[in-house]
Amino acid sequence: MFPDEPTLIARGKFSTLMKERKEQIKRVQDICRTMQGNVALLLKDCEKKPPEDLATLEMTMKCMDNLKAARERIITLSLGLIELEPDAWPK
Repeated sequence: MFPDEPTLIARGKFSTLMKERKEQIKRVQDICRTMQGNVALLLKDCEKKPPEDLATLEMTMKCMDNLKAARERIITLSLGLIELEPDAWPK
C-alpha cells in the first residue's frame, strides 16, 4: 500500500522543503506589500523641500535586503526540491 521506506523518506524531505518554500514566498509577499506602501510615502516625502523622512527610506532598504535573503533561500529550497523529486516520485 505504501511505497518503500527510501521513497517515503524522500517524500517527507520534499514536503518539509515545500512547506518552508511556501513560508518564504509568503514572506516575500509581505515584504512587497510593505514596500508598495512605502513607495507612496517616499514619493510624497521627495516632493518636500527638502525631503525629511529618512526612516521610511531606511525601512525600504531593509526590506530590499530581506527580499534578497528570502529570494536566495527560495532558490536553495527550489534546487533541493528538484533534486529530491525523482526519489520522492519515481516513475
